[in-house]
Amino acid sequence: MPYAAGTGLNTTKLCLPGTRTNVLSRITAWINDSGDTAQQVLWLSGPAGTGKSAIAHTIANWFNNLGGLGSCFCFDRNQTDKHHEKVFSTITRDLADRDPEMRHALANVVERANALKSTTDIVQQRHKLLIESLKKSSGSSVGPVLIVIKALDESGEVKTRRNLLCILAGTLKGEGLPKITELPSNFRILITSRTLPDINSEFQDAPHIQRLSMDDISEKDSKRDIRTFVSHELKKVSGLGDKEFADLANRAGGLFEWARLACNYIRDIATGSPAIDRLNDIVSHNDGEQENLLYGMYNFILGQNMRREKHVTEAGYQRALAKFHSVMGQVLGSAKPLSLDALNAMRCHFPDKSEHYRVELIVGDMGSLLSGTTNSSSTIRPLHASFREFLTNKSSSGEFFVEMLNSQHDLAFASLRVMEHDLHFNICNLKSSYLPNSKDTGLPNRVTTHIPSHLSYSCRFWATHVRATDFDRELTKEIGSFFDDERLLFWIETLGLLNGLNSAVAVLPLIARWLKVRTE
Repeated sequence: MPYAAGTGLNTTKLCLPGTRTNVLSRITAWINDSGDTAQQVLWLSGPAGTGKSAIAHTIANWFNNLGGLGSCFCFDRNQTDKHHEKVFSTITRDLADRDPEMRHALANVVERANALKSTTDIVQQRHKLLIESLKKSSGSSVGPVLIVIKALDESGEVKTRRNLLCILAGTLKGEGLPKITELPSNFRILITSRTLPDINSEFQDAPHIQRLSMDDISEKDSKRDIRTFVSHELKKVSGLGDKEFADLANRAGGLFEWARLACNYIRDIATGSPAIDRLNDIVSHNDGEQENLLYGMYNFILGQNMRREKHVTEAGYQRALAKFHSVMGQVLGSAKPLSLDALNAMRCHFPDKSEHYRVELIVGDMGSLLSGTTNSSSTIRPLHASFREFLTNKSSSGEFFVEMLNSQHDLAFASLRVMEHDLHFNICNLKSSYLPNSKDTGLPNRVTTHIPSHLSYSCRFWATHVRATDFDRELTKEIGSFFDDERLLFWIETLGLLNGLNSAVAVLPLIARWLKVRTE
């Protein structure tokens, strides 16, 4: 059954003890409400950076420790691996892992309908896998069972999440389809997202959905919580005290993400200036209206990292800016987050040789904005979804704007070149072609050893990048030579080792269509 790896509970992203106590208490009371009128779904909404994710992980962690967490599914805009197609199959598998009776019921369901094991149809997943299995094991769970769906707004574009919204809102049309309210009465679903128009439109009139907004938190409580956070983060920084902590909390405008960025900048001794000066720079910086606070902070931090005075000439600054655009385009444009090692291996195959520099040249100073900048094997990704939105919004990011179309072209070209360079016959040194992969106990280790992450990525996602580009004669030549070469067979062999043969079946006609449309 499809399972979205890496989408579960993250205990490093919990609320600081003593913060967000009121909203956490309200959510806990809702989960434990066993009354006949209790609503089964709670939607926690609010602007980016207000701490919705930390609240979701904290609640999930509490109930995980109590044995009441059924599943925690966290969408992430940095993951474009169609996780919206795996949401209910993942939740179902998580529930089956915690409940032997549910596991037995699920096994019976898929035994009668083998196609359900691989379906990406979330309507069938919800109906046949989740609801039907739960009905057959109803009554085996005592006490509330919590399902968390975090960052629903990051589940894709409006059209890709339409069915998911309709399922959660109970508005999906179809004769005989069970509604989400047919889950056992002790089940609760906590959803977090920004208040996007399509989500609000579906959820606002749903009687089974309780709404809770981060805007409901009083300004006094919000400032107190952020001050507690700031005090904790900066307690070891000399020269700062209660007054400075209060100034930062007042400046944050209720945004925990703004406060986190500010604290990271103030702690950054690499800037060479005293901490109190760095704090005063932030407090005195004018970000405009409150809704622009986060974007203003991004502009400020990038401006400090890319300071013109670090460059001898304006031309030198523009070259540095071009490198920033290219590297961040690669980071944001990748179909799934890649490590420094993988990003560098891909960059060596970019079509423009002047771009064959190391990624850490740019991301090395961006630890407050990106994860994985200090470990070559950790994935690089924005620490907050709003940073991606900032960089891809020209009116907000100005000179830091990243044009994604150029990045898709470079990634498509690099993926094809990586496969040309690294693919070969019997890449994992299999001893016999007659032994099924499933019977080779040492195969997983050989796959890890012989198929590095940048090659695995290229095999899985080259077509994704090609389809996102405009027509380019050189890229078309690369594609043509790929199909005319034995590499095509080596690619299929490698996909089989990566359990990705299904994607090859889908890719080939899509690429043929791309070539036809682009050349007509």
